Amino acid sequence: MTDAIEFVLDDGTTVAVASPPRAGSGAVGLGDRLEAAEKTLREALGPVTAAAEQMIDGFRAMARRPEEIELCFGVTLDGKLGGVIASANAGAHLDVKLRWHGPDAGGSDARGPGEKPPDDA
Repeated sequence: MTDAIEFVLDDGTTVAVASPPRAGSGAVGLGDRLEAAEKTLREALGPVTAAAEQMIDGFRAMARRPEEIELCFGVTLDGKLGGVIASANAGAHLDVKLRWHGPDAGGSDARGPGEKPPDDA
């Protein structure tokens, strides 16, 4: 099992991502335990960022559109699979926070942040 995966960034820079620590003892140096990723970091994270974008688009389409959307989830980087939404069991855990501000925080106004009300309002 490798201890780190080496990803290539868009500018050619490489970054090593450490695997979770393993129990037991082992050699001190990385040596042959450094695995080169089969994808760039951007490619590896592509499916994860696409999933996050799709979730955010769904919340933005709500009738009472929130002013703030916060998604929290872990991402595991795998040398072959790329980015994977992390899970400690069969299902992935996602934290979602939606926030509305102002006097009509829960109202039916579907305008986004910075959008002005219609002239007839």
